[in-house]
Amino acid sequence: MKVLITGLNGTLAPVLAGKLMAAGHSVSGWDRAVIPTNDFESTRRLIRNERPDAFFHLATGSADWTEQAAQACAELSIPFLFTSSVSVYSGEQQGPFKVTHLPRPNDDYGRYKLDCETRIRAAHPQAHIVRIGWQIGNSRGGNHMLDHLLRLHEQDGHIEASINWFQACSFLPDTAEGLIDILLSLPGGLYHLDGNPGLNFFQIVRGLNRLHGFDWGIMETIQPALNNRLLDARVKMKQVTESFGG
Repeated sequence: MKVLITGLNGTLAPVLAGKLMAAGHSVSGWDRAVIPTNDFESTRRLIRNERPDAFFHLATGSADWTEQAAQACAELSIPFLFTSSVSVYSGEQQGPFKVTHLPRPNDDYGRYKLDCETRIRAAHPQAHIVRIGWQIGNSRGGNHMLDHLLRLHEQDGHIEASINWFQACSFLPDTAEGLIDILLSLPGGLYHLDGNPGLNFFQIVRGLNRLHGFDWGIMETIQPALNNRLLDARVKMKQVTESFGG
């Protein structure tokens, strides 16, 4: 399978590309320095020239670009997968959330992701839209939970973690495998992809501490109190507890 991916300079897309190539698929990326993202004809021309068997859109960019890429893929009947975010649900909404829960984002990022979802549905009705949670890497660097916690511990000398915070999250390799499985095995539509079976944030931080052999000082708190886990019985997803050994 020939796959075109956006976002290869980001956190998740390189892991996805690695999983695809390990499975024998051909992967190419979108170089924004060469192909502009603000011109529909350039977008259409690239997709027509590449003629991929699948398009994974993981990059952050304008909603116009997302809509145009989805439309170009629809014209050629190319499967299109977009990674959205749990951020489409506001902090005032209490989960866990099923795909039937109506999002009410209250920040720019959540509104942006929801706008992309709406435009994709209109441009490519058979597209896959997958909402994901906070990603967990296994090393320093990148926009993920472990890096955030390492920086927080260096800054404060400890980590405060709430027993009342149930965060949607998953390890990067597991998310990548989940995205591939959704595209290859499930019909187009909206999906939730979450590897948290019900752990609170304090338990997650302790699990990462044990997994990596750190000696973090972890303080149990009761705030924030929120649940933004994502539920979807249709999706196969490795649970974080399997990596924690519990």
